[in-house]
Amino acid sequence: MTQEPVYPPPQPYTPNFLRRIRRGLYSWFGLLDEWGFRIPVGALRFMGLNLLLVNEPAAVRQVLVSEVEAFPKHPYMLWILEPLIGRGIFAVNGAEWAQQRRLLDQALQMAQLQRVLPQMAAACRASLARLEAQVAGDLVAGRSIDADAEMTLVTADVIVRTILSRPLEGAEAEAIFAAFTRYQKRAGQALMLRFLRLPRRPLQGYLATHATPIRAWISAAIDARLADASAPGDDLLAALIEARDPETGACFSREELVDQVCVLFLAGHETSASALGMAVYLLGCFPEVQQRLRAEVLQVLGSRAGAPDQPLGFEDLRQLSYGAAIFNETLRLYPPLSFFIRESQANTELAGSRCPMRALVTISPWVIQRHEQHWSEPNAFRPERFLSDATADDRRWARDAFLPYGLGPRKCPGAAFAQQEALLVLAELVRRFEVLPDPEHEPELVARLTLRSRNGIRVRLRARS
Repeated sequence: MTQEPVYPPPQPYTPNFLRRIRRGLYSWFGLLDEWGFRIPVGALRFMGLNLLLVNEPAAVRQVLVSEVEAFPKHPYMLWILEPLIGRGIFAVNGAEWAQQRRLLDQALQMAQLQRVLPQMAAACRASLARLEAQVAGDLVAGRSIDADAEMTLVTADVIVRTILSRPLEGAEAEAIFAAFTRYQKRAGQALMLRFLRLPRRPLQGYLATHATPIRAWISAAIDARLADASAPGDDLLAALIEARDPETGACFSREELVDQVCVLFLAGHETSASALGMAVYLLGCFPEVQQRLRAEVLQVLGSRAGAPDQPLGFEDLRQLSYGAAIFNETLRLYPPLSFFIRESQANTELAGSRCPMRALVTISPWVIQRHEQHWSEPNAFRPERFLSDATADDRRWARDAFLPYGLGPRKCPGAAFAQQEALLVLAELVRRFEVLPDPEHEPELVARLTLRSRNGIRVRLRARS
């Protein structure tokens, strides 16, 4: 049996959903039980609400791809996000969503990845410098470093540099991180309380107090850009300002720009920080994987000893097939968005189970990507599942039961951005450091808006000669 990295085991089965909600106030994992990882569809009724957990791949595609209009985002998810992202793309449905997606797709097109790589690389260099300073002190003091904190900072720095063409650091960064952490925790609790039929408006008002500092910070940055005729023209904010709907000619208003930048910050920072933190943890746990990645990086650069400061370029990153497999396996085991919720618009069936109108339909990448019927050794870390020479079964499940970015027309538009960022950060990290586990630390994972470790992710770093 392959070694299994840390994960919160599912709770014993209980038919008492109120007990699950009490557990869910701390982490959405509390809603799950052991049977969820074995069945195709689970259903129950609570306080007049029909709840379905859908695990069967064909039914998942029915909800997310073939009948997507019949399963829009559930109002519960829309209103817990609204205080932070307004009417950004994650918080709307129908024609409004379609127009926003057309505009965002323009701003995030593949050519944009090459344009923003220099900003990504600058953020990565700043991260390596911080780590080098920490390692010097830690080797003397015998301490480990918090990889979760560093990945949170570097991904925020990446998103700010690529959107606004400036770095994020110091007290400004700490204030934004603290506000996001508060919002995450309160939003998770608010959703559980909404299940208990607590009124929406007081809960949204409570969430707004934690969202206001983030929106105010982003609004000020956008206003400064709109007022500056000499501002940079090659970042994501410029692309958002320039985007035009090919069908209507519409563009984003000032308020819509604020909403979309809040979306990009939430999606591009929080989710990437979650995944990269766990990827660093896994590299420390599996030295043979780390060594293979480093060998691949050095091979792509064409030298094992020369030109240690030569930066990885756009084409270099695209050649890191094993690096991509590591990140995909990290996303399988630790999907940043652990739950999607949709609402059925009519009476229908999912995998042979009745799905009533207005049912809350849950699709959980966390469950599907660890489901006993989908994956061999579902809780084991095996990047080989995502290589070209993987077994037929692994290739099938990588196609049918892997959805960290969602599926269908609402699939995350920033998936390619996240992959490029992750490969750059991980490749540069293993070039310069050996990642070692901290034997006294184990991440304590909680699921709220995104998957994070309550107690950080501590590893040891050893500088390479």
